[in-house]
Amino acid sequence: MIRTIYQAAAGMMAQFARQLTLSTDLANIDTPGYKRQESTIRDFRELFLLRLADGQASPVGPLSTAVRWEQPRVDTQQGALVETGRPLDLAIAGNAFFAVQTPDGIEYTRDGRFQLDAQRRLVTADGYPVLGEQGPLVLPPGDVWVEPDGTILVGDQVVGRLLLVEFPADAAFELVAGNRYRTEAQGTPSQTAGVSQGFVEASNVDLTQTLTDMLAATRSYQLAARTLQLADETLRLAVNSVGRVTQG
Repeated sequence: MIRTIYQAAAGMMAQFARQLTLSTDLANIDTPGYKRQESTIRDFRELFLLRLADGQASPVGPLSTAVRWEQPRVDTQQGALVETGRPLDLAIAGNAFFAVQTPDGIEYTRDGRFQLDAQRRLVTADGYPVLGEQGPLVLPPGDVWVEPDGTILVGDQVVGRLLLVEFPADAAFELVAGNRYRTEAQGTPSQTAGVSQGFVEASNVDLTQTLTDMLAATRSYQLAARTLQLADETLRLAVNSVGRVTQG
């Protein structure tokens, strides 16, 4: 009975964490470059049960002690490209990321809504420098043109080339502030990704699927809560019954 309470409580906590992740996805469905997070719930541990009778053990089967929520993985699947017409809006076609210099080190983003700061550095929407292959990119006055390979020209002058970084398929990313990602994986300059000027990449969150997953997580949470309530009530009745038998 106590095990049932633990299992139900673990299920509630896992589904609650899953709901929080799905809520973050829904809140960012219109955020350019946002990547949905894939939640996974797995068995915490399994016991293999045996039935003992007449000195013989026969298998009954596995029993999960509880479930656990795993840290979500970022789905880096390409989002749709949306035309904006702004010369500093950039979108990546491929698996690479823009590199951004922050006080916490280099972070990565697919959100290409860039602008110029007072020093005419190319920066993110929250003011952090976007990195080129030789460091932060500083653009002189003039018309900006970005080639598909990330080379930036102002007029006829080449001022630098965007640093587009690719990571292994199994790289784990952590979502941080400003729609940026942090990773311990070793990235390499991309040789295949392209840049589209005047476009931004839309979020890759699927609204219908995310709402369906949210309803499923809510229902699972409710079932686990009901199981916990029934187990608690059964335990209460058992304790009271034992008390009455002892008094008798």
